[in-house]
Amino acid sequence: MVTLAEVKARYPDAEVFSFGDTPELIAALTALVRSGAKRATCSAVVDIEAGRQEAPQVGRRDIVLDEGGAPAFVIETLELRETTWETMPEEMALAEGENETLEGWQADHKDYFTRHGIFAPDMKLIWERFEVVEDFGAGG
Repeated sequence: MVTLAEVKARYPDAEVFSFGDTPELIAALTALVRSGAKRATCSAVVDIEAGRQEAPQVGRRDIVLDEGGAPAFVIETLELRETTWETMPEEMALAEGENETLEGWQADHKDYFTRHGIFAPDMKLIWERFEVVEDFGAGG
């Protein structure tokens, strides 16, 4: 089992984060990445501006943690696009691998951003396409 310290030593400029905000959601999103279904995500610009999250950067490699806080993957950002919740293109939403329709993506992301007190239909988002560079495997 690889430790976070070992992975950080190999990727010293990496940001460290999890996809999702609850253990159940983190586990589900980690499984979607592992299956290859999830190859995109989005970040709220308000979170970046408030310092709650680092801005994604094309070419940067980041460490993604699983629901237990262990390294699950290293991903590399390939592409960034600015959009809003209400203007998110269907193909970009579906690349996140979480939903089968744009309406499903909108409902789930509205719930997520509402839980964090930041939802607005015109909220600015940064959509990110990534690839998995290293997969540390289920359970380490």
